[in-house]
Amino acid sequence: MDTTRLKRNLERRQVLRSVAAAAAGAIPWAALAQDSPYPNKPIRLVMPWPAGGGGDVLVRAMAPSMERRLGQTLIIDNRPGAIGTIGSLVVARSKPDGYTLVYGTADSHSIAPHILKTAPYDSRKDFVAIAPIGFTPLALVVHASHPAANFEQFLQLARKAKEPKTYGSWGQGSSGHITMEALKQAARVSLLHVPYTGTAPLITAQIANEIECAIVPIIVAEQYVQTGRVRMLAITAKGRLPGHADVPTMKELGVNIDMGPWLGFLGPAGLPPDIVGRLNEVITATMADPQVAEYMKKNSIVAETMAVPSYQSFYNSEYERWGNYIRAGKVSLSE
Repeated sequence: MDTTRLKRNLERRQVLRSVAAAAAGAIPWAALAQDSPYPNKPIRLVMPWPAGGGGDVLVRAMAPSMERRLGQTLIIDNRPGAIGTIGSLVVARSKPDGYTLVYGTADSHSIAPHILKTAPYDSRKDFVAIAPIGFTPLALVVHASHPAANFEQFLQLARKAKEPKTYGSWGQGSSGHITMEALKQAARVSLLHVPYTGTAPLITAQIANEIECAIVPIIVAEQYVQTGRVRMLAITAKGRLPGHADVPTMKELGVNIDMGPWLGFLGPAGLPPDIVGRLNEVITATMADPQVAEYMKKNSIVAETMAVPSYQSFYNSEYERWGNYIRAGKVSLSE
């Protein structure tokens, strides 16, 4: 037998031994092939909110920068409905290989599981926190003719009123609704919730002076503040914001609410740590992209970056924080 044939026979025997060992469980099948570095194919990002909405537009603004860094296409798959839980459930049930992610929010992951009669998933067990995007600060606004010149006066008037003052949110069980319930608890003031079916009808009702006050994302209120139709009394942020330096935060006024609803990226539980780390690095770098940073500033989104362990801890604590407000306010979708 010549040398070439002998070499081929030895190689064939080695392959057969490897296959036999894999079949017997001695080595994993994955060891028989050389895996390509992650990612090696397009990544699907499930958007559990409608196309054209705030979250959808934000992620599409981030996508080009993320794609350059990942070297792969980011396919945005809109699966709206049920406070973001329909699309999120798709990801919770997906294979934890890094190719199916979800855009998560306080509404879909910190609030919905607490207020839905049957929670579709356990936010803490069924997902892994990958990286934050930031926060959407909210503004408490009143009609321009409201007698309260500031937040303190507003609370004083509300406490003295014989009947609860009304406040509007963009929906029953929304993060705006729960934020106002937190305000009621912290400030010990009675307010009556009037839910609307979105921010557009909500701000329209406030401009028409149909409600005492409204809680809205700052980006929704800005144009009406500039035209003098509504006034901002306070915002939910860690510090005063550029462009609104004259508007105090609720926290500095004694109400310990220092942020709006969070936004971030999540994956299914069991996602390998190296993939989570890679995605965290890409998203963090994307947040520093000048075009992305400018978009977030323009839309009053406060950017936030965290390492994976810190973000996971934050994500878990937010589930508890919003849950405490919901239980204390006895909030449900049937009230």
